[in-house]
Amino acid sequence: MKTLSPRREFWAEHIQTWRTSGLTQVAYCEQHNLKPKSFGYWFRRRESATETMTLVPVSLRGPQVTTDLLLRHSSGWELALSSTVEPAWLAQLLREMV
Repeated sequence: MKTLSPRREFWAEHIQTWRTSGLTQVAYCEQHNLKPKSFGYWFRRRESATETMTLVPVSLRGPQVTTDLLLRHSSGWELALSSTVEPAWLAQLLREMV
């Protein structure tokens, strides 16, 4: 585990104590003889370093299949094809079906 430098530890302890004090930052700084600007700097620095990422649910949709070609046979079957089908594959399929 990474240890904090004495300065960081000093401010981390003050920030933790301030959080539970119920005081404003300025009032806390006055009571502990701290500069409010320094307190604010270390507070923001600590907050940005301790931000956690939150996972959010995401809904994924599959690709929509569009039918650009529909083959119907007299016996009643239908074959729906996308326009992205390879022409050579379609030619082979039709040869096999005849």
